[in-house]
Amino acid sequence: MKEKLIIANLYRAKNKISYFALHQVINRLPEFDIEFHILWDNSEYKDEWTDKFNNLNCKIISYTKEQLNDYCLQMGIEQDFIEGFKKFYNIYFLLLPHYLRKHFGFGYYLQYDDDIILKEDIDELKYAIKEQLPCLLMEPMNQNCDKSIANKLIEMYPGSFERYKQFNPNMWGFNAGFMGVRLEIYDDFLDPKGFKELLELFNYEGIYDDNGVEKVGVERGLIDTQQQSFFSTMNQIATTKPPYVLPYPDYYCCPNWGTHPYYGEIENQNEYEGWDVAMKSKIVHFIGHTVLEGRHYGKPKYYHKLVDEYLTKNK
Repeated sequence: MKEKLIIANLYRAKNKISYFALHQVINRLPEFDIEFHILWDNSEYKDEWTDKFNNLNCKIISYTKEQLNDYCLQMGIEQDFIEGFKKFYNIYFLLLPHYLRKHFGFGYYLQYDDDIILKEDIDELKYAIKEQLPCLLMEPMNQNCDKSIANKLIEMYPGSFERYKQFNPNMWGFNAGFMGVRLEIYDDFLDPKGFKELLELFNYEGIYDDNGVEKVGVERGLIDTQQQSFFSTMNQIATTKPPYVLPYPDYYCCPNWGTHPYYGEIENQNEYEGWDVAMKSKIVHFIGHTVLEGRHYGKPKYYHKLVDEYLTKNK
């Protein structure tokens, strides 16, 4: 009998990219009985890919943002506070696993974005999942990617800074788009008082200032990475099993620009748009979006090429 693996996340819609994400992880982790718990941003969306989800060899349980808003109301959160979620959309990444812990008592899940490429040789990942270890993917080029609310969390747990430094003396940053999470990190926040305390950790001011100008730079980063900081920090300081870092440099997450500490300068004008360095990892996360001269282009062409190749190969 296969061991059950819970995978949960917020996806945009039942579209081609989400279908690819589900099909790929089922294919790459055949040892597990995978059960998806997915919060759909657009639950009404429908195209030629939507019905194909019914043929996947897995169980899919769907959620809406309205359901999670109602869950917050039932937990004693005021409607005015919930309205603030519109400015900090990423709070839903935290609400879904909280619900899974409280209502189902799940102990572990894999947080898995839809812009991930999984290689076939990922035995280290399978080991971490089987042992239900806090499983972390390093971002060697961005140590600050998960530090925005780390101090707040460390202050809540006496002695946790010593544990954090012992485990992570170089203060590495870890990616939240792909992470094995022990759901016991929510256990101090399951009653209404604790749940309110959890939600009050975050900044809901949004990414636009009072004049409607979009925030950029460090200020923007501190807002956008709050959920990443929560998952990464709690996975290091508030678990009964020690964290497991997927071994570097076989596993890592990096952008398509800058200087990689192991592979050197990234050339983003080549045929891969700089993603060839990211592709050397066994788990590839196409982080961010392509923005040129103010226009948003979504994920890079190379990512879509890999998706198409995978879907063609797997019919």
